[in-house]
Amino acid sequence: MRHAFTIGDTDIEVWLARDGTGYRLSGDAGTARVDLLPAGDGAISLVVDGLAQPVLVAIDGEDLYVHVAGRTHGLRHLDPARRFADAESAGGGDLARAPMPGTVVRIDVAAGQAVVTGDSLVVIESMKLETTIRAWHDGVVTAVHVAQGQSFDREAPLVTVAAGG
Repeated sequence: MRHAFTIGDTDIEVWLARDGTGYRLSGDAGTARVDLLPAGDGAISLVVDGLAQPVLVAIDGEDLYVHVAGRTHGLRHLDPARRFADAESAGGGDLARAPMPGTVVRIDVAAGQAVVTGDSLVVIESMKLETTIRAWHDGVVTAVHVAQGQSFDREAPLVTVAAGG
C-alpha cells in the first residue's frame, strides 16, 4: 500500500507490503525489510534489515513523533483519500479516488446525503487491509461511483461530495 508523509517541508512517498512476518518498505532511497516488535515494558523495537533500534512512538491524529537514537523526529501521515480528494478539489472537483486497487467492503452513504468532515463514506479492502475513506470537507454526496463487492483500480472514482450543504 502506498503511504505519504511530510517530514519538515518535504513530502515522501513509500510503498509498504507484507514480507513474511514483517514488511518490505520501498521508496526513492531504496528498499528495506522492516518490522516493529515488542521489546518489553510497552516499548517497541524497530528492525530495519536485521538491525534493531528501540523506539518510542506518539501519535496525535495525523502527526507522529518518533524517538530513536536519542533524537525525536516529527512527521505527518498524509491520508491517501484526503490527498486524492485535495488534488481533485484543487482542480475544482470534489471526487474521492481510490488510493490503491481493491474491493468495496461497505458503502456508508447515499447520493443526496449530507456529510461532515470525518464521516465514513466507503470502506475498501486492499491486500487484506481495510481502509475507511472519509469525508474531507462538509457537503452533500452527489454520487457514489461504486457498489459493495465491486473491485476497482487505483485512482478509480469512489464518491463525489459537493462542498457546502
